[in-house]
Amino acid sequence: MATSVTNQTTVSPTDALWALYQSQTKKVRKAFLLRILSEEQEQLTRAQQAKVKGSLTRAFEELRSGKVHPDAHKLFAE
Repeated sequence: MATSVTNQTTVSPTDALWALYQSQTKKVRKAFLLRILSEEQEQLTRAQQAKVKGSLTRAFEELRSGKVHPDAHKLFAE
């Protein structure tokens, strides 16, 4: 009877992607980086737009209802 020993190495998805990234050409790595940065900027822009929209909506609702705030900073508080 033969016994075999297997060495199972588990690689995390992050490590696998990093190895794949490192194996690419400089041009591909740069394009990948630019795409990631672009997507992060788009998400940040959408979040900022949503916050401004919410603040303006709340300000106009308060204006229409006749609420007057002596401190304008309260209009934009979270």
